[in-house]
Amino acid sequence: MPQRKKRRKTPDDEYTFLAIRVEGYEANVEAAINHDVFAPQFAWNADDDHPLLVFRTQLVIVGVATYPEKRGGDTYELTFYANNMSSDDIHATLKDVQARDEHGSPKYRSYRGRQIPIYNAPKGMGLIDKVRGEPRWSAWLRVSPCFVSDALTLLGNGRRLFLAMHERKSDRTRWIQSVSLQTTDPAAE
Repeated sequence: MPQRKKRRKTPDDEYTFLAIRVEGYEANVEAAINHDVFAPQFAWNADDDHPLLVFRTQLVIVGVATYPEKRGGDTYELTFYANNMSSDDIHATLKDVQARDEHGSPKYRSYRGRQIPIYNAPKGMGLIDKVRGEPRWSAWLRVSPCFVSDALTLLGNGRRLFLAMHERKSDRTRWIQSVSLQTTDPAAE
């Protein structure tokens, strides 16, 4: 009788909730004419609907983890990118991530007699990387300009702030599922 091949069990995703005390921040706001106007030969992905004037904001928030204890004391540097260019992932709708069959039609499943759409969820909003050999992490994500504006308003009020971040580790990659800037310590909630 032939020997059966052992199947490798695929590891389940690992979820971690992080609480980070904000220690400082840096911001950069830019307004410019779209560079595709001056160098159209390099505008491979240019779209006639892209704006003529481009507004970009970059916000870097640095903090120290307070939860979980295993990562307590580690430094985190989160970079938020926002601009007025049409970014597919920022303006994506549920319809955009709905599963499709081989003919391109939306897929549904039955649940208690109702048709429920099937979604292919994105892996995350951004990535988190560990700096090798140091208790330091860097993360980046693209957000809407109003998120950065609201974050700058909170950062400018002088109160102690915290970041609450939900992380998902899939294989060896860490993804940001959600992030919020708040005045209450998420580790105490």
